[in-house]
Amino acid sequence: MKKLELLGATALAMMMAAPSYAQTAAAPQDAEEAAPDSGDIIVTATLRNENLQDVPIAVTAFNTETLEKAGVRDIRALDQVSTSFNLNSTQTESGGTTLRVRGVGTTGNNTGLESAVGIFLDGVYLSRPGIALGDLLDVSQVELLRGPQGTLFGRNTSAGALNIKTSKPNLNKFEGFANATYGNYNLINVQGGVSAPLVEGALAVRLSGAYRNQDGFTRSVTGAESNDRNRFIVRGQLYWEPNSDVSVRIIGDYQKSDEKCCDAPVIQESSLVAANIFLAAGLQRDGGIPVSGVDAAQNLRSNAQQFRDKIEQGGASAEINLKIGNADLVAISGYRVSRAASIQETDFNTLNVFSTSTGTTAAANALPSFTKIKTFSQEVRLSGAAFEDKLQYLIGAYYSDERINEVQTLTLGTDYQRAISVNLIALGAPGSNPARDIFASGVSAAGNFASNSFKQNGKNISVFGNVTYNLTETFAVNAGVRYSDDRKTGVFTQLAANSPACLAVLANPLAGPLAALQPLKPLAVGLTCFPFAVQTNILGPNTGSLAPTPLPFNRVFKDNELIYTGKLTWQPLDNINTYISYTHGYKAGGFNLDPTAAASNADPRFRSEKINSYEFGLKTKLLGNAVTANLAVFHNDLSDFQVLEFTGVQFVTFNVDKAKATGAELELSARVSRQLTFNGAFTYSHARYPRDCSGTATSPQVTSLCGNDLTNAPRVVAIAGFNYEGDIGSDLTFGLNSSVRLESDRRTSTQAVRVGTTIKNPFDIQDGNAKINMRAGIGAQNGAWRIEVFGNNVTNVQTRNVTFDIPLRGGDFLRLNPALGNAAQGVARGVFSQEPRTYGVTVRTKF
Repeated sequence: MKKLELLGATALAMMMAAPSYAQTAAAPQDAEEAAPDSGDIIVTATLRNENLQDVPIAVTAFNTETLEKAGVRDIRALDQVSTSFNLNSTQTESGGTTLRVRGVGTTGNNTGLESAVGIFLDGVYLSRPGIALGDLLDVSQVELLRGPQGTLFGRNTSAGALNIKTSKPNLNKFEGFANATYGNYNLINVQGGVSAPLVEGALAVRLSGAYRNQDGFTRSVTGAESNDRNRFIVRGQLYWEPNSDVSVRIIGDYQKSDEKCCDAPVIQESSLVAANIFLAAGLQRDGGIPVSGVDAAQNLRSNAQQFRDKIEQGGASAEINLKIGNADLVAISGYRVSRAASIQETDFNTLNVFSTSTGTTAAANALPSFTKIKTFSQEVRLSGAAFEDKLQYLIGAYYSDERINEVQTLTLGTDYQRAISVNLIALGAPGSNPARDIFASGVSAAGNFASNSFKQNGKNISVFGNVTYNLTETFAVNAGVRYSDDRKTGVFTQLAANSPACLAVLANPLAGPLAALQPLKPLAVGLTCFPFAVQTNILGPNTGSLAPTPLPFNRVFKDNELIYTGKLTWQPLDNINTYISYTHGYKAGGFNLDPTAAASNADPRFRSEKINSYEFGLKTKLLGNAVTANLAVFHNDLSDFQVLEFTGVQFVTFNVDKAKATGAELELSARVSRQLTFNGAFTYSHARYPRDCSGTATSPQVTSLCGNDLTNAPRVVAIAGFNYEGDIGSDLTFGLNSSVRLESDRRTSTQAVRVGTTIKNPFDIQDGNAKINMRAGIGAQNGAWRIEVFGNNVTNVQTRNVTFDIPLRGGDFLRLNPALGNAAQGVARGVFSQEPRTYGVTVRTKF
């Protein structure tokens, strides 16, 4: 869709329809969050209970009903209700998930990187996005805070924060809920929960659980599938309130999933196929990719063996609230353990090229790949008011201790050397398997493996304060500050490895009649000594200036930062609030947990990311509170922006000197009648690398980014629709909800061009598109039961999240052989796809 057409469609949709997301959702269930006016929404964006319209922050709140009507079962689907939010997963959901707000986020696929969007569950920070991907079970409210929030929220919120609050136990009555959904792809989703007072008015317990199973929507020619769902979660709570001055809330949960993520269709095949190079290497002509091209991507057809991503996690938290005179003391303790295990053949074809965890040797099988993260956090804060409530204050301290233990095991398969030989043959090497027969002197790479261990221990200590002083009844000044100290240790060691093929190619002098192949030796070494499956600290004879193999490291990262904000608020009329703010934010640096991070004695650390944010906001309620219109205009200057790039053979993490995001957000809600509400949201965000983004850096990975938009950052996103809820007779109610989400073109690759050239990456741009969701339901007016039918993405618009180079299948070196096309035409490209059309029926009950 062309940009002008998309903008026109956006404007039309904004006038006609609205999403079910709505900023005017019903008041939260929790008693302490209920507002005097049922049209008000109470949020905790400032760590106090405040009316959303009074908070000088761009924040949107979604309650249970809103999320249910939009079909939002986990945070992955929040882009259906927010124009400023984006989430995508690549390779594995446990480690390859990226969250973005206003186009700004930190790419996943490396456990050393922390998210730019902080996620908080009942006040406890979740240190990685993959930990937060479970179902949104028994949730009372989700708040999306946009822009840096580091002065109040404890960790890494340079782009924004996601604040998830679950429903509390009810001290006064027994209540419960249950729902069941059946849909296409054999979806089965059941949820339920009960709350019961143990001592009426003082002590209560709440138990809830959910199970979801669904077939994958990406199907491989091998019979494997990907993007399925197979998960469950249970949560238990105990709430004690002996009097109005004391309350204690203890929460524990356990989650487990065993899913297949993420295979990728091949949208562009390597030119080596058309040149019959795979055939010349003794492989099938298609090189193990029988289906490819735009049709394969559109039909979600892939070629790989089975992917498997298993996650097991659990956690506990305790929140204590005390009334001390005129002040409130809150203490929140949290502990969480997550373990993710991955079994994958991540070559995206039918060949036996390489795989994680499993191999042909007992040593490789005994050392599986996994990531284990343990996190403990403690926060204490004191808030209150003084000077006849003209001054509101909050002071606090925060501590977190995170321990990462990751093992990456990769084993080369029986087809590995023939698969890499196609690259050598394309450049003139003789024979059908030169990688083995010539360069490795006949030594097989099958079963060669490495098991690499990464450990990162990180501690954060911070103190913070926030004050608001009401100069007059309509004008106030707010200031906040946080001093944050981060210390991390990063260690890379090798548990076991066996790579005789690499040793052989390093030692081969290519003398005599083979001397003519010397120019190809660096390529042969780089491909045979695959960084993920090779021994460390080896450099054979006759290596010359060849790149060394991975090097262990044991380093320390230290940094501290003063984070601060200043805001002016003015209320010219009772239902109009304005604010202007400046915030300096921060996201800690750390370690690139990749085997090649310290190669050539490089520093495996990357620097902390900083942001200076400017924002103007206008919040209004008009026509007797029937219309709500909120506007935010923002500009963000980021420095040392953290970027992760997969080059086809390694993950490279680096800092870009400059990045920027400039734009505006508009949220509208109009209650036409008691039965009918129209809502809309619009975001324009130009998130980009300026042309001078590299600063003093000369690395082509950095300079190639300059002048391009950030990845997965569409400039225009709009959501619009309506919600109708009306009575039928005296017993029944009928509801109809529909929304459309429109977005403009967006980039899907880390790099817009082939690094070091001006050649554009093929299929980088995802065209603008529109997706429609619909839901209709009928039920009892007292909420005892309800039946709904729904459809998401009802027109089955197929879009992609990420486009990438398929490893080892012809790359930029093809520029050395013009007969095979330029680098863009010659490289194989894969795509990670977004969800197709889904539909089904849901039955709900409340008691």
